Amino acid sequence: MKSMKQEQKDNYQIYGFVLLAAIIVTVIMLPFNVVNVPLLKPGQVSPTDIRSPYTLKIKDVKATLKLKEEAKQKVLPVFKHHAVENQVLKEVESAGNFTENEKKYLEEILKLYYRRGIVNQIPNGYSRVKIITAKGEKVVNADRFIKLNQIKNYLRQDLSQFINKNRAEEIVNKVGKLIKPNYVYQKELTETLWSEAESKVKPVYITLKKGEILVRKGEKVTPETAAKIKLIREEKEKGRGVNKYLSLTLLSLILFYLLVKLYRITSPSAFNVKNVLFSFCTVTLDILLIRIFTYLSKLIVESLNLPVNEHLLYVPIVTSTIFASMFITKKVATIHVFPVSILPAFLLPKPELFIIPVAVGGIFSCFDSRKYRSREMIYKSAFTMGLFASLLQEIILIYYYGLTLKPENIVFPILSLTGAGITAVVVNGLSPLLINIFKFTTDMVYMELINLNHPLLRKLVLKAPGTYSHSVMVATLAEAAAETIGANALLAKAGGLFHDIGKLKNPQAFIENQTNGINIHDKLPPEKSAAILRSHVEYGEELGRKYNLPEKVIDIIKQHHGTKLMKYFYHKAKELYGDKVDEKKFRYPGPKPQFKEAGIVLLADTVEAAIRSMKDKDFNLEEAIHKLIMDEVEDGQLTQSGLSLKDISLIEKVFKKVLSGIYHNRVEYPEEESGGENGRSR
Repeated sequence: MKSMKQEQKDNYQIYGFVLLAAIIVTVIMLPFNVVNVPLLKPGQVSPTDIRSPYTLKIKDVKATLKLKEEAKQKVLPVFKHHAVENQVLKEVESAGNFTENEKKYLEEILKLYYRRGIVNQIPNGYSRVKIITAKGEKVVNADRFIKLNQIKNYLRQDLSQFINKNRAEEIVNKVGKLIKPNYVYQKELTETLWSEAESKVKPVYITLKKGEILVRKGEKVTPETAAKIKLIREEKEKGRGVNKYLSLTLLSLILFYLLVKLYRITSPSAFNVKNVLFSFCTVTLDILLIRIFTYLSKLIVESLNLPVNEHLLYVPIVTSTIFASMFITKKVATIHVFPVSILPAFLLPKPELFIIPVAVGGIFSCFDSRKYRSREMIYKSAFTMGLFASLLQEIILIYYYGLTLKPENIVFPILSLTGAGITAVVVNGLSPLLINIFKFTTDMVYMELINLNHPLLRKLVLKAPGTYSHSVMVATLAEAAAETIGANALLAKAGGLFHDIGKLKNPQAFIENQTNGINIHDKLPPEKSAAILRSHVEYGEELGRKYNLPEKVIDIIKQHHGTKLMKYFYHKAKELYGDKVDEKKFRYPGPKPQFKEAGIVLLADTVEAAIRSMKDKDFNLEEAIHKLIMDEVEDGQLTQSGLSLKDISLIEKVFKKVLSGIYHNRVEYPEEESGGENGRSR
C-alpha cells in the first residue's frame, strides 16, 4: 500500500501531466492549420481553379502601410533653432593655448559652420526638413546642414589648410567636444505629427465572395491575384486567435482529466504514474499523426484536383488503443478513444464525421487485447479499426446525401484504410522503443523468451541439465494451468522456464543435477545448506536483471518459493541444536507470489519437484498433487497471489491431467520428509 504522502505526490505528477498534455495538444492542433489555397507568385501558372473559401472583407495591410508611409513622408521633420554660437565661441576661446592666428581661424570656421547649421540628427529618408526660428518657419534642404558627428572631420580638414596637421589634430581634440548643434531635432513633436497623419489614412480593404474564382487552372497569376491569394492565406492563419487557444486548451484539460478519472474507475490496478504518462504520450502521438497525415492528404487531393470537399477529409490514426491493449488492459484502451476522437474533430465542419467512426473503430481495435503474439495481430487490429471506421463513414454519408454515390464515398474508406496501415506500422515500429522506455512487456516479448534459444536457457542445458528438464516441465504445467483459469499463459510459461536460473551459480548443490550419487549437503551444516538454497533465488534475480528479463519474469524468480520453510534442513537443525533454532534462517526470502502467474509457477514448481523425486515409488498421483497444493494453501503462500479457491481447484485438475501421462503408478503418497520440494537439495 502507498503512503498518503506518496499518493499525494503521484497525484501532483499526474495532474501536472494533464496540464502539459493539454498544452501540447493545443499547440499541435492550431499551428498545423491547413491552408487549401496554394501560394502563387505573379507570372506562375495556376495548377487548379482557385476560389475564395468564404466571403471576406480583408484588410490589405501592405497597401494600407504604403499609404501611411506616404502620408508620413509628407510631414517633414521639425528642427528648432537655438542661438548657441556665441556661447560655443567663448568656450572654445577659453580652452587656452591658442595663438592669435589659431583663434582667428577657429572663429571664422565655426561661424561658417553655424551659418550653415549644425544638427544633432536627421531622420532617414527625408531630403527636406522644417526649421523653426525667431523669424518663423520655413522648409529647407536637409543637405545644407552639418551633422554633429561629422564636425570633427570637417574641422580637421579646414584647419589643415592653415596650420600643420598635427597641430590641427590637437585643436580638434580640444574643441570638438565643445561644439553644440544650433538646430535641434524635435523628435516628440515630429512623431506626434506623423501619428496624426497616419491616423487620417483609411485602411484599404479587398472584398471577396465565397466561391469567387480568383484564377482558373492554367491561367497566369497577375500581381493583383497573387496579392489576394496571399491575403486569404494570411487571413486563415489569423484564425488561431486567443479564444481558440483558450477553448481548445480547456477542452483538452477536461478530456485528459476524464481519462484519469476513467482510469481509476475501469482499471484501478493499472492506475499509476507510469501508465497514465504512457497513455497521455500515445494519445498525443495519435493527435499529431492525424494532423500531419490529414494535412498531407488534403495536399494530395488539392494537387490532383479531385472533386472532394477538402474540409471533410481526415486520416484516422489510433495507435493508443492498440498500445494500451498490448501494454496495459483492454478497459484502459477503450477510454483512449475519448480524447483521440473528440479533439481532432475540430478540424471538420461536421465533427460527427470524425468522432463516430474513429471512436467506434478505435474500440473495435481493442478487442484483440492480450492476443498480440505476433506482429500480424497488430495489423489485424489496425485494419479492423479501419474497416469499422469506413463502415461508419458510409452510414453517415448516406444519412447526409442519401444513396447517391459521391467522391467522398470512395475517398473516405481509402483514407481510413491508409490510416489503419499507418497505425500498424507506427505500433510495430515504436513498440520496442516504448518497451525500453516504460519497461513494458507484451506477449511478443514472452514469445521470444520461450523459444528456448535464450542464452540463460542454453547455459542451463549445459551446466544444469537436471534443472533445465525440471524448468521445462514446470513451464508446461504453468502454461496449461494459466490457460485454464484465464491468466497470461505466456508469462506463466516464461516464468516457469526461468524460475530456477539462479541454480547456475552452484548446480551440484541441487539434487536434480547430481549424477554421481554424492550429495554435498550430507557434509554441510543445515544452516549452510539452507543459505545455498536461498541464494539461488537472489542470484536468479541478479541474472534476470543482467540479461534484461522482463520485470514480471524477475518477479516470478523472486516469488517462486514465497517464504516457504525448508523443512528438511530445519528439522535437521532442530535435531542437532534443539528447539532454539531460528526459523527465519530456514525460510526463503520471498516475497510471497503477488500475482496469479507467480502463484501458478510456485505450485507447478512444488508439484513437479515432489512428483519427480517420487517417480520410482508407488504413489497415488491425484492424492499427492492435492496434498502438495493444500500444504501451500494452508501455509498462506497464495494469499497475495489473487488465486481463488476455484482457480486452485482447476489448477489441481490440470496438473493431474498433464502429469498422469508421465506417472502411471498410483499408490499411497509417502510422507513429506522423504523428499520433494522441501527435501535436502530443493
